[in-house]
Amino acid sequence: MADMTWTKRRLAEILNEDRGLTDEVAAPAAEFTEADLTELPHREREAALSAFARAVRESRDARAGQGLQGEDVPDYKAQDIRQGLRGARAALEAFPAGERSARGDILLANCQCRPLGAPEI
Repeated sequence: MADMTWTKRRLAEILNEDRGLTDEVAAPAAEFTEADLTELPHREREAALSAFARAVRESRDARAGQGLQGEDVPDYKAQDIRQGLRGARAALEAFPAGERSARGDILLANCQCRPLGAPEI
């Protein structure tokens, strides 16, 4: 597996997570690069990252039950990151095609996940 230092560091920043993430947990997000984030217009980047973080936390919390805080909160799993990617995709798709940036279109075209709300197969 490739060096995942940047991916894990960025995920930790987005999720405000200081416990560290394993390569296995971060792997679903590894296809996305620093350029993908920096070249995305500010409003698209903020919408996608906010939706990503929210979906990741909701996925983790759903696994563990509601109302958990502090040390009771379980570690993130790869399935949580995949759910976050689905949230980010849905956020980018919410921008109309004519208003979405070229980078946003590229990210959507290359994304292997379905948006939130789409059925799993």
